[in-house]
Amino acid sequence: MRPQRAQGYSLIELLLVIGVLGLIAAVAVPAFDGDNDISLDRAAADVAAAMRFAHAEAIRTGKPYGVIASTSSQTVRVYRLNDDVNPPVVVYDVYNPLTKQLYDLNFGADNSEVVIENYYFKFQNVSSGLSFVGFSGETGVPKYNDSGTIRMLETGYIRLGLDGLTRTISVAPMTGRVTVQ
Repeated sequence: MRPQRAQGYSLIELLLVIGVLGLIAAVAVPAFDGDNDISLDRAAADVAAAMRFAHAEAIRTGKPYGVIASTSSQTVRVYRLNDDVNPPVVVYDVYNPLTKQLYDLNFGADNSEVVIENYYFKFQNVSSGLSFVGFSGETGVPKYNDSGTIRMLETGYIRLGLDGLTRTISVAPMTGRVTVQ
């Protein structure tokens, strides 16, 4: 009869497996500052949601809606265009369907370190970029009514920043599709 050997792993085997798993985890998980990424991603998602909401409301109601950005007040606001009067008037009475508050993103007031770095909405035959993008009430196409002349969007974005990180929320010409990069 042979003596029965104890079942299990030695301490060296366990340490070796733990070391290999630690090495794999260190390589597989990229190094980043998670809090800044999360804050910036949330802010970018909020701006993109505001733009998508304005686009969807324009299509749903058949009335022009849009978004205006300001670096001085650090705000992004959703508006509707009252085109029943001449000239049309911008009205800030659009409510966020989730919070039931005015659709007004204020980066300066929410103790966030996220800032609106810049914005640029360039329309056909307009010499400089504007601070807003409007969506047609008929189709949701991003355009600008320049005293009766319709100007189509050529390029448009809002760029947010936090500690050297940036996110750009873009609006596609013709379709009004909103993407975050």
